[in-house]
Amino acid sequence: MSNCPKCNKKIGAFYFKQNCPHCNANLMYYDFDNRLKADAALAEKEWSAVEKVTGGIKSSSVGSLMAVLRLISFFLPVAALLLPSFSVNGNVTLISVIKQVTSNAGAVFADTSLLLCFAAIASAIVFALVNLVVSLFSYTKNGFKRNLVFSVAGFVIFAGLGIAVIVTGGGILYGFIVAAVLQLLTVVLHFVVKKN
Repeated sequence: MSNCPKCNKKIGAFYFKQNCPHCNANLMYYDFDNRLKADAALAEKEWSAVEKVTGGIKSSSVGSLMAVLRLISFFLPVAALLLPSFSVNGNVTLISVIKQVTSNAGAVFADTSLLLCFAAIASAIVFALVNLVVSLFSYTKNGFKRNLVFSVAGFVIFAGLGIAVIVTGGGILYGFIVAAVLQLLTVVLHFVVKKN
């Protein structure tokens, strides 16, 4: 059983006609304008929440020249690894590691120094992508802290793997050093973007 929206009198559960038997009000369309207005207000509220998120992401990623430079800086360390970065049985670059993994992955995993080179390059790529995603939400309450944590963690892991390559008998070359400096530049750009 339900009640009529106009006269509030009870209507039987098996009453299927369109109009109320008591006041003849249309049960489906009674107060339709107010229900439409309420739905429109709810939709507008939800849309403003979506606009707030998209506006925040836009301002975090391309809101200023420094934000755009920060986005680019996430991938500069990966580009620097195209230069000779490690010295393990010859020069090791991003491309040479990819070729070795695709052609003979067993050789990469058998040599500890080469495996550490692969891990360092993989960490640079992973943290570039993670930093990109995390930086999109810089506008949130803890966005700046989160950016710093992931950028510093990426640098520490990358540098630690470089030191491990040296300890296991390999060497680091200028590509590695350039990539490490560019990772530190990203940390600096987080501060600059926050200040702006």
